[in-house]
Amino acid sequence: MILTRGTKIQLVVFALITVLGVSYTAVRYLGVGGSLLDRTYTAYVELPDSGGAFTNSEVTYRGVTVGRVGPIRLVQNGVRIEMELDKGAKIPRDTLAVVANRSAVGEQYIDLQPRSDQGPFLDEGSPYTIPAGNTRIPVKTSDLLLNVDKTVASVDPENLRTIVDELDKAFNGTGSDLQTIIDEGGKLIQDMDENFETTADLLDNSKIVLNTQRDKGTSIRTFARELADLTDTIRENDGNIRETIDAAGPAAEEVDDLIDNVSDDLPVLLANLTSTTQMLTANQDGIRSLLISLPFTVAGSQTVLPGDGYQHMGLALNIDTPAPCTEGYEKTKPRWPQNTKETPARTDVGCTAPKKSQTAVRGARNAPEPRPYIKLPPGALDGAGEPPAASTRSAEDDGTESESRLVYQTNSTKSVFVTGYDPTSGKYVGPNGVTYTVGSSGGAENLLGDDSWKWLLLGPLS
Repeated sequence: MILTRGTKIQLVVFALITVLGVSYTAVRYLGVGGSLLDRTYTAYVELPDSGGAFTNSEVTYRGVTVGRVGPIRLVQNGVRIEMELDKGAKIPRDTLAVVANRSAVGEQYIDLQPRSDQGPFLDEGSPYTIPAGNTRIPVKTSDLLLNVDKTVASVDPENLRTIVDELDKAFNGTGSDLQTIIDEGGKLIQDMDENFETTADLLDNSKIVLNTQRDKGTSIRTFARELADLTDTIRENDGNIRETIDAAGPAAEEVDDLIDNVSDDLPVLLANLTSTTQMLTANQDGIRSLLISLPFTVAGSQTVLPGDGYQHMGLALNIDTPAPCTEGYEKTKPRWPQNTKETPARTDVGCTAPKKSQTAVRGARNAPEPRPYIKLPPGALDGAGEPPAASTRSAEDDGTESESRLVYQTNSTKSVFVTGYDPTSGKYVGPNGVTYTVGSSGGAENLLGDDSWKWLLLGPLS
């Protein structure tokens, strides 16, 4: 057979294409000559068992192919696998090497799973060996089948038959309901997928909630237990609670009727109590002393009337006990009992003995000091606004025919200020010359509203 020139040229071109294709395949997919072209570098993995890995199987990093498995050699504690990795793939040395399966019947490969993105990296320095402590191999098929057989053998057939029967009773006739749950679950998953960012945030934040509930587990259990006790008590007393609720309506009506009935008399009572309260306020110290002495007086009365039908009386003469005070009366002349003439009293003399003296302990010098004057708020006498509380006096109190008056007592001057008050308009002039209106402005109006006139009665109590 004679080859023509054209045939020879075609054969040469085909041979070149074949060589180039085989060379590219060997370099690109088999890694042949990669180290000579400075496109790859070498790293090693030590494993107790090959786990099914074989030469020329893939090496992946984050799911991307970055190299091939090279020769596999036996070492003292297992096998040492050489990996030809592509340069440019920055793989940290602190990486987990896992021999994984592509599927249940697929080929094994080495998957490099990073723990961080920080160096040093595998391509730095001399070839690095990933230690056996940073490797994982798949479960052997024989061990898997053996464990499955042990699991199946551990299940009692009679108990399994009971479980199947109970499941049949539980779900028998609920097909439509289960179908509805599945359909609605699909819609829920679709809505969650459409709102993925919100769902992701919800899942992330739920970790905080769950951790909080775990930390407060003891308190939550205590609360649940006490809540159960409370609900049990309410259930046990259900009849009494219902009676109380039923009686609350009539009781409220009675209270409302009582308020309506006293609405006319209550302002008069408050007005009368104003005078009584002012008197009690001015004599607080004496009332306090009286209340302290009252229990001792009542206790002592039992010695006078012990209940035997007789009154037991005693007379204790304590003349000059304590002795009268003479200090401060040196320049006065004694007045004898025989002198019955009208003589003006000496008001320019008095006892000058110190309070700690044992003479005249019940004298005027030991009387309680008067109550302090009512303090006015800063600027109350300088500008307009709601004035301090004032007492009211009518024209009849002074025997005059003028209008009602407001009486102020100031702390700065300790003087009484009397001003005219018009009950029709509620206007009066304060001590600073400013005209005020009772009940139409300031705190009284905000607090009492249309009933702010009652401030004339409640003001002195403050």
